[in-house]
Amino acid sequence: MALTYFTDFQAKTVEAVAERIIPANGDDAGATEAGVVYYIDRSVTGFSVNLQRIYRLGLRELERYCSDLFHAQFHELETDQQDEIVRDLLGPEVIETSASPASGQLPEPLDQDIVDDGHRRLADSSVRVDREILRRLFAVIREHTVEGYFCDPVYGGNRDTVGWKLVGFPGAQWGYTAEQMKPGFDASTIVIKTLSDLRRDLSKMTDNKQYYSNEVK
Repeated sequence: MALTYFTDFQAKTVEAVAERIIPANGDDAGATEAGVVYYIDRSVTGFSVNLQRIYRLGLRELERYCSDLFHAQFHELETDQQDEIVRDLLGPEVIETSASPASGQLPEPLDQDIVDDGHRRLADSSVRVDREILRRLFAVIREHTVEGYFCDPVYGGNRDTVGWKLVGFPGAQWGYTAEQMKPGFDASTIVIKTLSDLRRDLSKMTDNKQYYSNEVK
């Protein structure tokens, strides 16, 4: 699949950030395998075109940030170093119980030093960085990553419907039987269909003209 907006370097960076937000875990695919970066790439040339500036400025700032701090770029860092940056800008993976899970608000990003074991400190005062644009960039990537992981594959992400398989969602269905609608039914037993599958089904259906009278009475 070809890129429509990002350069190859930008795509590698976005893909690396997305993979730390939804990492591969055993048999469960991560954001990279799901092709999330292609969903994001299409989004910023489509319905999220207003976010191009955040990506452009944010990725440029992230490039400078990683170069100053680690003498490498984000996608070249070890996963634990990448995770440190993500936590520093987005906050911890688990929101404390004091925060309402239904509030829809992002946790407050951490400002304190969170690096141990000899790693360089992310909050090193010698590194001058626009943290606000980086926070906004990472928040946008997180939102786009979740969208791309669970969207219909026609939009570029959720390759091989890995996101739907993870949560047992049957995808785009024409409808459900009475048995399938009963509480406790295992929806993962339903054959997954995508929008492309439905279009193929439609192409095989009998022409509707046979159901209409030739004359209007």
